[in-house]
Amino acid sequence: MGYKRPIPTHLECPFEPEYHCRDCDCKKRCFFNFLSPDSLKRFKAERRMRLYKAHQLIFNEGDQPQGMHMLCVGDVKLVKSDAHGRELTVSYLSCGDLVGDAPFWAGGHYCSSAETLRESVVCFLHRGLVEYLERAEPEFGRRSLQRISVSLCRCMDRVVGMAFKSAEARLAAFLLALKQPPVSNSSLPCHLKPAYSRREIADNLGLSPETVIRGLSAFQRRGLIRVSGKSIDVKDKSGLESVAAER
Repeated sequence: MGYKRPIPTHLECPFEPEYHCRDCDCKKRCFFNFLSPDSLKRFKAERRMRLYKAHQLIFNEGDQPQGMHMLCVGDVKLVKSDAHGRELTVSYLSCGDLVGDAPFWAGGHYCSSAETLRESVVCFLHRGLVEYLERAEPEFGRRSLQRISVSLCRCMDRVVGMAFKSAEARLAAFLLALKQPPVSNSSLPCHLKPAYSRREIADNLGLSPETVIRGLSAFQRRGLIRVSGKSIDVKDKSGLESVAAER
């Protein structure tokens, strides 16, 4: 990956006492928002909150999963590398998402590396806690299967897009897929608008940064988006959807 892996800072839940699992305003996006009071109590007692700096690895490709990670605050990218050290960004994740859950359930090794894009807070659930939730909460298994199925379908769509769709169509689909922050007056970092560099967008789409820059400029001239630094606002969603549907 090219980065040394510093030890992340361990901390108590950064949202307490004002923000915590009971009334966290990210709750609707949290994977574990369905837990019963008893399960939530154990969850809060045994989870481990970790603070990662920007561009710090959560885990390396090839590592053995020891539990499950959930992104509470921040943004993460999953990166796949080949034998020559070339890298491809395969997915971006935001607050409320699980990170590396499929390899954990598969019982194998991580098939990609997870790297933070900015300072992030990650909740780690050790294997024993995950197994307890699986037994105690039937909804846990259903949601896990649903999430992995959705991820698989997205990967298949991405492969088809890279094979058959134009650069503009891929870029439009990427912009439409960006998570928008919830409507809230909160100053929590997870409520910030996601911002990606041209290089990060290019890596995700298998394009050159120059192609991404030209595409964003063309979209802005057509009134589809507004670009300000790394921030990109969609101004004409239906127009952008039309571009994304093109072959």
